[in-house]
Amino acid sequence: MPIEIVNKDVTMGAGQLGRLWDLGLDIEGSGAGRPRRPAAQVEWVYACLMLIVRTCRDIQLVLSTTNEDIVESGPVYDLLLNNPDMPWMHFITETVGYLALHSEVYWIFTDLEGYKPKTILVAGRDQCKPVIRRGVLVGYELRQAEGRRIPLFIEDVHPILDFNPYDKHHGLGALDAAYLSTSAAYQATQFNEAMLANGAAPGIVLVAPPGVKLDDDQIARMKAEFRARHGGARNAGRAFLATGGVDIKPFTHSMADLQMIDLRRFDANAICAAFGVPPELIGLNPEAQYAHGPAQLRFIQNTIGPILSFLASHITLGLLRRFRFEKHVGVPVARSVSFCGSRLPLRRRASYRAERVRAIQSQSGLFAWFDMSQHPVVQQAKLSEAEKALRYTLAGVTLNDIIEAHDLPYNMQPWGYDWWIGMGQVPASFTLEAGPEELTGPALPEGETPGEEEPEPKKSTDPAVVEKADDEPLRLRIWRSWVSSWLGIEREYSEAMRKFFLRQQRLLLAELKKALSDTKAAKADPDRIIARVVLDLRAENGKIKVIHQAFFRKASELGARQTISEVSGVTGDKLAELAGQALERPAVKRAMLQGAQKITGVNVTTGKLIAGQLRAGLDAGEGLADLAARIRERLGGNLKRAQSIARTQTAGAVGSGRHAGLSAAGVDLKSWLTARDPAVRESHRAAESRYAAGIAVTLPFQVGADLLMYPGDPGGSAGEIINCRCLELPVIAAGKAADLIAYSNLKFYSYADMLKDAPHAAQRD
Repeated sequence: MPIEIVNKDVTMGAGQLGRLWDLGLDIEGSGAGRPRRPAAQVEWVYACLMLIVRTCRDIQLVLSTTNEDIVESGPVYDLLLNNPDMPWMHFITETVGYLALHSEVYWIFTDLEGYKPKTILVAGRDQCKPVIRRGVLVGYELRQAEGRRIPLFIEDVHPILDFNPYDKHHGLGALDAAYLSTSAAYQATQFNEAMLANGAAPGIVLVAPPGVKLDDDQIARMKAEFRARHGGARNAGRAFLATGGVDIKPFTHSMADLQMIDLRRFDANAICAAFGVPPELIGLNPEAQYAHGPAQLRFIQNTIGPILSFLASHITLGLLRRFRFEKHVGVPVARSVSFCGSRLPLRRRASYRAERVRAIQSQSGLFAWFDMSQHPVVQQAKLSEAEKALRYTLAGVTLNDIIEAHDLPYNMQPWGYDWWIGMGQVPASFTLEAGPEELTGPALPEGETPGEEEPEPKKSTDPAVVEKADDEPLRLRIWRSWVSSWLGIEREYSEAMRKFFLRQQRLLLAELKKALSDTKAAKADPDRIIARVVLDLRAENGKIKVIHQAFFRKASELGARQTISEVSGVTGDKLAELAGQALERPAVKRAMLQGAQKITGVNVTTGKLIAGQLRAGLDAGEGLADLAARIRERLGGNLKRAQSIARTQTAGAVGSGRHAGLSAAGVDLKSWLTARDPAVRESHRAAESRYAAGIAVTLPFQVGADLLMYPGDPGGSAGEIINCRCLELPVIAAGKAADLIAYSNLKFYSYADMLKDAPHAAQRD
């Protein structure tokens, strides 16, 4: 049972004074109530401090010159980054630790060579004291553990102090602000321990009447006797008799008083605020874990960034200026071996720009900065920002303007100030250089019109007439209606591929001119010319994958909308929702990845074609004009190749969406339908006949030697899927002609319908 002995004033509970002293709380003198070693006692102070220190250690210090070189050798580089007596990790740990706790740290130069330091000792507030006489700083005093005090000159010490409105010679750090919260948290703990030790029963106060003086021995004996008879949980609530004129006053506590431990949470948040650490990062506010990512970014930008910027300025002014007459070797960022950040120009980094301006203002040719951009949290934030910002290229904003306005981590491109077409793949200047056909599209064969869809033939509604319809024209009518539904996507895809080939033509012609300008190489070895006129396969593969993925998404969504609307009859937002769910199936994503991987073979084929043409021309002694004509012939007029690629990829993508839609709509059986013309492969004719009555949706079609889940399945061989125009149909009543009759009267959901329902569907990817 907690006991309070009251004489003149209410004093602390029994044993509390000794426990406070044991835990390091200074309760005497001017520092009453202040924790003497709170960083070692209070977990929240420790957690905040170590989080700041560890994060700062992970960010690289870079020494640079104002002409954008990185210093990789020299006396100051050896002092900071190549010093076995004071490794950089130890130096930054102690400096940031003292700075975070007290906003006060001292660099003591224990060995000077003229004005240049050879060794540095990092000291905190307790180790180094400024010597003030009549309000003027006259030196410093280093206090060692064994009690020695070493006087220091002003030039031997570089102080790093943050703002303190009360004392310009000391900093005002987070630890000073955390003293009160630390003490309150400790006292809350002691209160709860005392209450729970007594079985959570109310305590009492023994009050001595006026005129009765109790000395320390009497108080101690009374408390000891009372505790022995009535203390502890086993005696909670028992009656007792007190004699000797001592009044007994019970406490009127409620169970709510036992919630004082919750004050620790409020104190912990106050400590976090003092250190600038979001509570989510050290385990507080667990219900806000969803905000952990934004909390990390706030911590890096609002706490770590200012600390390291402040520290970088002191490194520049306090250390590097002492070496301004020394020679330092600098190298460009592209050739640096010690710099671990990206190879973007240094001026593209905000932290570099800020410190460079300060260095120029202070007339310092050498300065320090911390590469904040390499931290994973900052990189992820930049990537997310880039993903949103680069969409503005669709509105006509140039790429370089976007990069510069949003400070994105990408290099400026020589063509980055050209406007881009809607696909975001080809600059407008490339389009203009390609000639009139690039603007108007390729000329259509004689007799054709540029309509998006073929006119729908009139169909008889008389069942007797329909039943007598010939099977082959009926199937052909279904196929033509289906092909016309996605013809718009195929044409867009074909145009994108044709522009892609025209851009490659432009790049290869430029490389050919450079190679032939070296007349000695041209005469010596034609192989060297061919080796120089090549495509960057990695870059070209990335571009063609982007084209494929953009059109695959549109085509597969169209296929899913088709089958879902055919089977269930839903329209509008419900149709869009079901189609979106169907496209989330792993099979669709796998088909897109397989198609993207296979389409890169187009670039390999292009490289082989160009190499063969150059070989033939050089062996024949042709010059630049003839060789350029060969490249233009292969790439400039490659309309049929673009159409073949577009038809293959579009049909396969629509097929993948239709197959996913069948599963989403709950269809059990599927069948295979061909175009019924002379160009149909024998293996496809056989599949149409074999599966006329239907096969389970979950089983593959056996087509030749391949197993295909649907026509155009990218998992199949090239011989079975290139230019494939076959259609997968749901079988509602297996083997009955009524299915074909129903589809012959059906208008397939088309690309035009999808654009009408979702006007931005063609541009959102």
